[in-house]
Amino acid sequence: MEGALSGALVFFGLCLVAAATILISVRLYQERPQFVLKVLKYALIGVFFVGFSGASLVIGLRIDDRHASTYSRSLKAVQQIWGGSIRQFPPDFTYDESQRQEYTNEKTGKVETRNITVARNVGIESQDLKVQVASNIRQKGLLKFAGYGLEFDGEYIVRNRENSARDFDFSFQLPEYAGNITGIKITLDERPYTADTNLADGFQWSGVLRPGEERRFRIQYQAKGTDRFDYLLGANQLEVGRLHFDLTTDFTDYRIPEEAMGPTEQAADDQGAKLIWKSENLVTGQNIALRFEIPGNYGKIASKLFFYAPLALLLFTGFLLIAGAAKGVRLHPMHFLFLMTAFFVFYLFGSYIISFVHILLGIGLALALSTGIMLYYAHLIRKGEEFFQSVAFGAAMFQWIFSIAFFFPAYTGLMITLAAIIALVALMRATASIEWEDKW
Repeated sequence: MEGALSGALVFFGLCLVAAATILISVRLYQERPQFVLKVLKYALIGVFFVGFSGASLVIGLRIDDRHASTYSRSLKAVQQIWGGSIRQFPPDFTYDESQRQEYTNEKTGKVETRNITVARNVGIESQDLKVQVASNIRQKGLLKFAGYGLEFDGEYIVRNRENSARDFDFSFQLPEYAGNITGIKITLDERPYTADTNLADGFQWSGVLRPGEERRFRIQYQAKGTDRFDYLLGANQLEVGRLHFDLTTDFTDYRIPEEAMGPTEQAADDQGAKLIWKSENLVTGQNIALRFEIPGNYGKIASKLFFYAPLALLLFTGFLLIAGAAKGVRLHPMHFLFLMTAFFVFYLFGSYIISFVHILLGIGLALALSTGIMLYYAHLIRKGEEFFQSVAFGAAMFQWIFSIAFFFPAYTGLMITLAAIIALVALMRATASIEWEDKW
């Protein structure tokens, strides 16, 4: 009963609000009909804006999902054929030692002790590595991927730090996710090592070292990979007495992942880059890693252009509203509907054309088509040369510059801001002598 009464009161309150709104609107229309018509006009334009903005966001989400699925599927195919993100583990240097372990005897239920043999990893005395990454761009369909050829040259020095002679084991795994691994060369104390005749499961050496005695291993190979290279230095978090890692690449667009160790020296030019990691007595949980990008591979940013469509459309429509009012151009909401539809043609046509041609060509064609339709319509409605110029200027600022800005990620925000400022200054100059009381 109380629920029904509350519902009735809410309904009655809504009816009162609606009645009051209708009465005020009728009274306002009787007193100032032009004002009400203008409000309705701008409200209708606002409805058009919301509709086109929602459609552009839907297109952006569709493109983002389509690109993500297509890119992921194509990348997987490229990695299967060429090679994936190469991961190289440092070698292990171990000896077996006996330890006492407590355990529960299942028969008696008592806690007992037993001796077990475990491999103790004592770490590498020195790691001196030279890695060269040469770009070999892979392409599948219209997508390009950062394929590369890897040349690995690692020299490792191990030492018996114990007070007695021991049997040691040195093992080196071949890289994970690499393509064809070729040219494997191994030397021990600067002499070719041939005792391990099967390197498919990596390289293993066993031998006795006296206290303070060293062995020097050098391992070389070539491999193929895509997208990223990792040297998993922090995998076992053991002390490295000396580290010198020298990586050179002809990739000019690369980045160090957030979780990776930063280089101690770095130099880059338009031919590539050289990065060096140096340290002494290092203990770390970080890896040495580099991710490679391809300049001009714009597929990842295509959807961002569509996500910013509401802002571009809002500024374009607002620019035309103010410019038209300032110049005394009478525009009906239907005029704005057609102009906004022509503006939206860029996003609609662009979302399809970039699936068939390179994205730069597709965006250029979509921009030309959309702007051409807007200018053609501005000519047809015969609102004067100044209005025609306003449409052209608005398209240049809020469609062309806004779109081009996304192909320069480092300057996108700056370019969009400058376009908005230029449009603002143009409006201020054109409307400085306008008496706005007569316009609104």
